[in-house]
Amino acid sequence: MEKNLAKFQKQICLYKGWIPERFKDVSELQFRFVHIDVDLFQPTKDAIEFFYPRMVKGGVIVCDDYGFDTCPGATKAMDEFFDSKVESVIHLTTGTGLVIKH
Repeated sequence: MEKNLAKFQKQICLYKGWIPERFKDVSELQFRFVHIDVDLFQPTKDAIEFFYPRMVKGGVIVCDDYGFDTCPGATKAMDEFFDSKVESVIHLTTGTGLVIKH
């Protein structure tokens, strides 16, 4: 991934580690783009609960595994979280879930 993003290295920071252990390192930041690719319910839920309130208006959350039968936990976490929000998850034909913060 780092090689693919090398040309953007001045605009991004990569934080390697486990969810939610690394959240404390970025808790004061706001985000424009968050890509979640963790497959399972609990880390997806933890990520959404952490990042959503820190997203700027118009920010984008992508859940890589949202629509895959092999990752029902990711789908459940996203659907449950956004059930009570003004935003809804857009299910793309690629299986990805997309949310744009209002």
